[in-house]
Amino acid sequence: MAKKSAMGQFDEIMDAAAKFVEQQKGVWDHTAWTDFLDNISKTGVEVNAEVKAYLGTLLESMKKYYAAASATDGLTATMKAIAENTVSFLNKTKGSWDHAGWETYLKDMQKKGAELSDETVKYLGSVLEISKELYNLPTFASKAAAKTASKK
Repeated sequence: MAKKSAMGQFDEIMDAAAKFVEQQKGVWDHTAWTDFLDNISKTGVEVNAEVKAYLGTLLESMKKYYAAASATDGLTATMKAIAENTVSFLNKTKGSWDHAGWETYLKDMQKKGAELSDETVKYLGSVLEISKELYNLPTFASKAAAKTASKK
């Protein structure tokens, strides 16, 4: 079996996090958390203390969005869109953006059906910021930089 690229793993982690929060309806116990971590480790990511901390914060940020938007139709699709748009945005911006970039991210999320109240915008900001931290971990960042350099 071919080893996944770092960005492929990052994409998979983001998708798994969004699915987990949606499937758990924003509520989980320690067993569900450890099962989630086991599934992440199966992607080939070393789930060390630092990665666990970032994943925990990511899930909590997504959980807050989920709770705030739980009455929204199509929440399952929106959770998937959060994962996909966040990965796409981080890849496009290399984890660095300005206010115009943030506005573009929000417009893209709105097109995908995300509810954009003051509260949910704040939570999407949290999801994006913690995702950036995870994206910039050496596990992902150094492999992505090497891949970009090899294309030149």
